[in-house]
Amino acid sequence: MSLSDFNFKRIYRSKNDELDRDFIIPALRRSTSYDRGTGYFSLSSLANFTNGLIPFIRSGGNIRLVTSVDLNPEDRVIIQKGLAIQESSVITKLNNDILVALEDSIDLLKLDVITNLIAANRLIIKIAYIPCGGIYHEKIGFLKDSEANKVCFIGSQNETYSGYNLNLESAVVLTSWTGDSEDIAEQESYFEDLWNNRVQGLKVFSFPEAVMRSLFNKYKHSGDLEKAIERLEQAFTSQLTSSNKVKELYPYQDTAIKQFISNGYCHFYEMATGTGKTFTAVKTVEALFEQKGKLSVIVLVPQIDLQAQWQHSFAEIGINSYLFGGLASSVETEKNFDSFIISSFMSDFPVVGISTYDTFFAKLSTQMKNLPTDKMIIIDEAHNLSPNQIANLPEQFPYRLGLSATPERFSVAETTQIVEYFTRGIIETYKYTIEEAIENNFLSHYLYFPIFVNISNENFEDYQSYTRQLIYLENEDPRDEEKIVDIRTKRSVIIKKASCKMDRLRTLVTDGKYNFQNSVIYCGQGKDSITEESIIDSVTKILAVYGHYNVSQFTSKTGDRVKVLSEFERGYYDVLAAIKCFDEGVDIPKLDKIYIMASDTLTRQTIQRRGRVLRKCTETGKTIAYIYDFVVLPPEDVTAGMGVRPLVVNELRRVREYTRLADNRTKINKELEAICSFYGIEEENRNETEFDENN
Repeated sequence: MSLSDFNFKRIYRSKNDELDRDFIIPALRRSTSYDRGTGYFSLSSLANFTNGLIPFIRSGGNIRLVTSVDLNPEDRVIIQKGLAIQESSVITKLNNDILVALEDSIDLLKLDVITNLIAANRLIIKIAYIPCGGIYHEKIGFLKDSEANKVCFIGSQNETYSGYNLNLESAVVLTSWTGDSEDIAEQESYFEDLWNNRVQGLKVFSFPEAVMRSLFNKYKHSGDLEKAIERLEQAFTSQLTSSNKVKELYPYQDTAIKQFISNGYCHFYEMATGTGKTFTAVKTVEALFEQKGKLSVIVLVPQIDLQAQWQHSFAEIGINSYLFGGLASSVETEKNFDSFIISSFMSDFPVVGISTYDTFFAKLSTQMKNLPTDKMIIIDEAHNLSPNQIANLPEQFPYRLGLSATPERFSVAETTQIVEYFTRGIIETYKYTIEEAIENNFLSHYLYFPIFVNISNENFEDYQSYTRQLIYLENEDPRDEEKIVDIRTKRSVIIKKASCKMDRLRTLVTDGKYNFQNSVIYCGQGKDSITEESIIDSVTKILAVYGHYNVSQFTSKTGDRVKVLSEFERGYYDVLAAIKCFDEGVDIPKLDKIYIMASDTLTRQTIQRRGRVLRKCTETGKTIAYIYDFVVLPPEDVTAGMGVRPLVVNELRRVREYTRLADNRTKINKELEAICSFYGIEEENRNETEFDENN
């Protein structure tokens, strides 16, 4: 594994990238030396890189680091007079800069590895200062692998925990194999002068022995570096097996992969939302690669949010991936695809490309024939394929994996065609249901709270008018199915946009009895009938003005949805106001509440939305999730007549599905019994529904 195998970006910015996860850790995993000049330094930054440092150390890697100490005028006088640099004031300053920071942010086992690295003389630190005032404040770094490939980065981030995880920072990257060799050589020459104290106006001296002894006394507990690494790896293993966060395969995931292998490396994973389909698929790629030794993989996703999540999932196990379409521009897609093809023939590591559906079927599908024989296709959320895409599923991939929690489509023939493409008609899909996941504690339990609201008389009159038209159309011979669907759609919009929902939301936010922190609120499309502004804008204003929440919208028009998700996950936003595109694939474990103001009657959407909020999160200790659902009932004074039954039955169909697995289902079922009795809906009719693709 070499540096040239990794697709480095030219510029990394911490608002869009995680500099440690996306850049430093993958680079360290491929390197044998790391030189760094930085204005400030704490061992916590290196300890934060342990996922990359352990392979780096075992490859014989060494680190040279030059950092500064911010000396006060009295310290400078001592130095200028030629007195010993290790005197107490300087030692104290270094201790404060390095030791205090790491005590707050690192566990002891990571520190044990770092201090043993220093003791083995494989991490050498030098201190730079400017005698006449000011501080050494450069940020430059170099990484080199066993094949003499080189990476140089120049940026704003210090070698501190904050520099990589909290601050707004950026780094420009140069790579020797892309024509930057001369620029890198020039910077390397400067670093050698810096390391050897040959830079005019700057003094560089060895790390004080006293500070080193203080580090060893406090944090060095193992006898040698290998023992320290072994203890840390054992702790990682123990943490993974006890953690709720999926890092090792659960038994049901392992079973799925074994079935994939036994079926000639083809399968379809029909796994409940939140049970780790992506992780299982990534581990499937690993298992296939172990058997084949060479592998090219193309992953197809319906939207850009999933592109980012798949890229992150592969990066977590050290596999770089190329993006086609979506997050990659046309020029980047073309460049990435050329690199993907070349790497497929040259690399001894799995080569992965992640494409949007549209880009693959419109531009790349036929070119995939040029790949080597060992190639695999993975299609995520496969139920989203269009009829034309289903008809053109590529046959040139011998290894296939389909993923979906709900593969069923309206057309049984299309569902069969999708599934059999992946299973080759030999075996059934591998199923792992949401019931099993909740029962076995792989997903959070949840509480469901239907918020019953009565539609206004004006809105209900419109609903009744469309109901009359439907009755007439459904009794015609022959039936005009297209017209029926159109009227049903228009009738469903009445419910989605019902003004009573907005009135109740305003009340909920104002009286403070409901908590919208760390939640997603699903909005309807179109305009608010009262304010004449878009529904999502009205929702956003209510939450921001009346509730003082920090809100971001999350729609197909949101400029950088990946960035919005990242900022929501980090707590910058309290609430996301979403329209549909948050339904599938988005993975935010810390999310613990959803509010549903608009929904379809499709069971798939109910399942997908529930799955969004049921993922467990060790970071927050989440064990229970909350689902709040605005359920529309007829006007308060209307209990029977035109439109009453279809409205109540259609709305309660969704309610029953959410209630079915909720921890408070006994209480909700009693409420539903009372509602059905109130509207005279008999037991045998309570689960009936009109088919409505859009309601």
